[in-house]
Formats: sequence, C-alpha cells, structure tokens
Amino acid sequence: MSAWNHSIQTHNRRSRAPQVALEHTKNGLWTASVRKEGIPPFYLHSRYDPTTEAHRFAAAQLSSIGEEKPDRIVLYGAGCGHHVKALLEQTEDIGVPFEVWETNVSAFLDMERAGMFKEIMDEPRLIFIVSDDLQVFSERMNVWEQNRVHVIVHEPSLRAIPEELESLKRVLQDYQVHQNSVIVHRDLFHDNFARNNRKEWPSVSAFHGLPSVPAIVISAGPSLSKSLALLPNAAKHCLLGSVGTAVPLLVRQGIRPDFVVMTDPQPNMLQQLDGWDSESIPLFFLSTLYSEVVDRYKGPKFILFQEGYPAAERMASLRREMLVQTGGSVSTTLFSLARILGLRPLCLVGQDLAYTGNKTHVEGTPLYQQLERQVTGERVMAFDGQGTVVAPRNLLLYKKWFEEQARSCNETFYNATEGGAYIEGFAHVTLREFLAKIQTIDVSKAREMFQRMARSSSKN
Repeated sequence: MSAWNHSIQTHNRRSRAPQVALEHTKNGLWTASVRKEGIPPFYLHSRYDPTTEAHRFAAAQLSSIGEEKPDRIVLYGAGCGHHVKALLEQTEDIGVPFEVWETNVSAFLDMERAGMFKEIMDEPRLIFIVSDDLQVFSERMNVWEQNRVHVIVHEPSLRAIPEELESLKRVLQDYQVHQNSVIVHRDLFHDNFARNNRKEWPSVSAFHGLPSVPAIVISAGPSLSKSLALLPNAAKHCLLGSVGTAVPLLVRQGIRPDFVVMTDPQPNMLQQLDGWDSESIPLFFLSTLYSEVVDRYKGPKFILFQEGYPAAERMASLRREMLVQTGGSVSTTLFSLARILGLRPLCLVGQDLAYTGNKTHVEGTPLYQQLERQVTGERVMAFDGQGTVVAPRNLLLYKKWFEEQARSCNETFYNATEGGAYIEGFAHVTLREFLAKIQTIDVSKAREMFQRMARSSSKN
C-alpha cells in the first residue's frame, strides 16, 4: 500500500467496482449515480440538497456517542465528501482521529480530481484509506479490540461495494449490530453496573486451582431437545454449565447444572428465575445483568467483568480480576467462562446458531417461539456437513466468534448440537460419541471441589 499524500493511502488491485457517474445536483453541488449489476441504479447523495442531507446524517450517527469519547471514528464510504465534511465539523469539539474507508479506488480518484475533497484535505485529524485489497482493512481492524472505535456506515456507499469485497461489507454490518446493541442498552448498562457493584461480589478468581475436567456448555437452541436424555449420564463425566434460558427446562428433566450464566440487562430476565429453585446452583452474572435478577437469585453469585465495557474493565483492573470475552451473547460468555475456569475439553449442545425447524429456542423454555414465516439471513453449512441452514445476522456473528476461538488456540472444541449450523474449527460429533471419549473420567471429586469453592466464596 503506497502513500498518495499525507492524508490518503491508496491501493488498487483493479477490482470489478460498480460504475459511478458524477453529476451536479439542482443547487450545483456534486452527487453521483451508481450502476451495479443486479440492482436498480441509485445515488450516493441527494439530487437536490446533499448538504442538508449530510448534516442530518452526521447528527444521527453521532448522537449515539456517549460521555466516553471513542479513540477513533471510522467511516465507510467517502462518497462525494458532503457527509465527511459534516462529520468533521460536528466532531471538532471531541477532536478524535477520523478514518474514511473507500473500496472504489477509481471513483474516488475521479472525485478527488474534480476537487470534491479540497475543503477537507488539510484536516489534520483525517486520513483516507482507499483500497480494494481486503487485507488492508483487515490489518486496520486488528487493533479495534484494543481501542474504542465508533463505526459509521454510509449506506449508499456500502451498497456500491464490489462483489469480491462482500466479506468486508458483512464485517462492517456485524460490527454495527454489536455497536448498536450496546448503544440501545447503554443507560441500562450503567444503571445495572452501578447497582451490581454496590457489593463486592466474588468473581472467577475464587475458583483458582479447580481441576481441569470436561464440561458441556448448554445453550437453549432448538436442537437441545436431542441431548436432554443423555445429560444425566453426562454429568458423571462432565461439569454442566448452562445459559439461564435453558435452566427451567433442565430442572424439569431432573438435570441440575453445576453453574449458570446470565448476561442480559433487560427486566424480562426475571422470567428465567421462574419454575426452579436456584439455591444450590452458582450464578455467574455479567456486571451489567439486570440487577433485580442478582437481588432475587438465592444461590452463590459471582460477578463477571466483561472485556469492551470501560467501567467493567476499570473495576476488573482495580480488583485484579480476569476480563471475560462475551462474544455478544450469553452462550459465548458461557463458553469464555468455561475456558477461564480451566475446564477441558469443552463440548457444545443446543448451540444451533440458526432457527432450526423455524424455532427460536428449544421448546419448554421461556423464549421458545415457533415462527410462521421462514427467517431471513445467510445460508450456511448445516451441522452434518451435508445440507444448509439459514443463520440470521446476529447468530452468524456468534458463529464467527466461535470460529475465531477455534482458530486462535490449539485446543480441540467439540460441537454435539446435532442440528443447526456447522462451526468451522470444531469437531462435530454426536453427544453419545463425545461421552464415549470421556467415559473413563469421573468428575465427582472436581464437582465436590467446585461446590466447596462456591459455598466458601459466597459466605465471605
């Protein structure tokens, strides 16, 4: 990648970018029409008043930035520069670095030669990353986990992305799903965090020295029904960790998990406490869990401080506790916790990552729904490696998270969901096959130690 000048980095691999035609608007400013195969032509900006449109866009995109300013702002889509200028003006007071990403190199260069970026080119905070090489953007994303990055997507520009860079489009959309979820729940997060930290609850350090034994990570996907009959026997050879949604069903089936994880900040989490006695089951709860759940839970309680939430990161540092990668869901949080506890090997059940049979969850749980219409999403390989299933965007995001965990370590992770989506990097087996691998392992002493640690820590 070569430096074009002090504020623009370009790289052109001559991708098959859509055709972009420059035009003047009714008030004499620039706009551009885009022709892309398979969809009707569309404009990057208003044909009448792109300046007003740009200021409204900027205000809407920046309204979600909270008190803690981001380390940088990343905008996908340079367009004709109207919204870039508006965003720069409206972020002048916070003064953070500002990156503009663009994949249509030839169109960008045409626009630059027409003088569209002249007014903003000397802005010291601004850098353009203009490339059609996916690796260029992947390298820049690698630092996002260590920084608070606020991502803005100019939707018309995203629609114009070249077909061979569709994976970048999906990553940006996925990141926005996660970011928007955090934004929507921000006030709830802050309130729950403050309430949950009025008392210094014990955390994962209370389980230091726990023996490394197998564990089954139980989620509430539709295919969990296929595993229920084997879980009582599995408990002889594994510790059982479950998401809160599945616990009422498990208890009704005579299965008591060794620990449960709950994460959601919303009041409807209270329904997960109905229909079972929580007194003897340790709860690991995210620091932003709806606080009344923590208040009402009868059993031992352990707080988890999540990576990516600044208040939790500060508290973990103060208390010298480990941070937990949440992955965006309760199931991914449970998986992270099991790894932190040192449980090995790990096996997933009920982790469909798809609405198998058009069901949202396993029947018998509070969130179960039988959908009338076929869900929309991306068609991915099924658990059996033969057919396909449809994974909605949020579940596809969690699928990618699990796959990244598999790529980043040398452990063998097992998926015995027996339905739903195939998870790259996991060994796909039936639950009966997994239990055959560990049938000589007796976890009774490890379970006794785990329970003793939980009781002891909860009394302090």
